[in-house]
Amino acid sequence: MEQMGFRNMDLVDGLLRNGACNIAYGKGTTLDMTQVVVLSKMARITADWPLDDKAKKLGMMPRTYTHGWLALAQDLGMTLPDAMDEITVIAGEPRALKKELKAVQRISKTAKKLEEAGLIKCLRKGSAQRRNNAVWLLTIGTPDENAEVEKYVRQHMYL
Repeated sequence: MEQMGFRNMDLVDGLLRNGACNIAYGKGTTLDMTQVVVLSKMARITADWPLDDKAKKLGMMPRTYTHGWLALAQDLGMTLPDAMDEITVIAGEPRALKKELKAVQRISKTAKKLEEAGLIKCLRKGSAQRRNNAVWLLTIGTPDENAEVEKYVRQHMYL
C-alpha cells in the first residue's frame, strides 16, 4: 500500500503525545502499541485533508481506509507462516489461513478500541456476500474538521 498521509501522521503524533492510545495498566496507564501501529498505518496510507490536486484527480477519499483488515495484517507481516505445514495455496498464492484469521481478529479488536476512543469511525460495514470491505474514517482532526471530512466522504462515496 502506498504511503501518502504525512499530514495525517502529524495529527496522529499529536494525539499520541496527548495519550490518545494509552490504556490502563496497573495503577497508571501505558501506550497500547497495537493501537499505535494500526492507527499509524491507516493514517500513512490514506489521503490527507484537504485533498491535494493529485488525490482529487485520482478520486481518492480523505482519511478513509477501505482496504480491509486482511490487507492491513499482511502489510504488517502478521500473516507470515511459521512452518511449511501451515501453508495453503489459494489461487497460486501461499497463505497461512490460521494466522490470517488470528491477525484479522487482533486488528478487529484493536479497531473497536480505536473506535471507542473516537479515533476511527465506521461509515459502512463490510459484507462478505457483497465482497466489499468496511469504510473507516479516521477522526483524527478537530471535531469541526472531522465533520467536514465525513460530509465530503459521504457525499462522494454516496454513503
